[in-house]
Amino acid sequence: MLNISEVRIKRINRGKFLGYASMLIDDSIIVDGIEFFEGKKGRYFLMPLNPKMKKTRKNSSYPINENTREQILDAICEEYDKETEE
Repeated sequence: MLNISEVRIKRINRGKFLGYASMLIDDSIIVDGIEFFEGKKGRYFLMPLNPKMKKTRKNSSYPINENTREQILDAICEEYDKETEE
């Protein structure tokens, strides 16, 4: 289980692109530049790209299983929705 300490959202809301998220994990590691989208089948995210591999779309980090991916998506959606209500 991933310990997500904090999630921050930078709203863009340009078509399907909702914005960027950054995530603090275990009060120790920040993952910045997570792209957040609304798709036909629901919301999804793309992890940050490795700046040296942009032509081939190689992620610099990524979840290694579906449970972790769902936990990250849930945390991003929760923060995004919370900010929408305010």
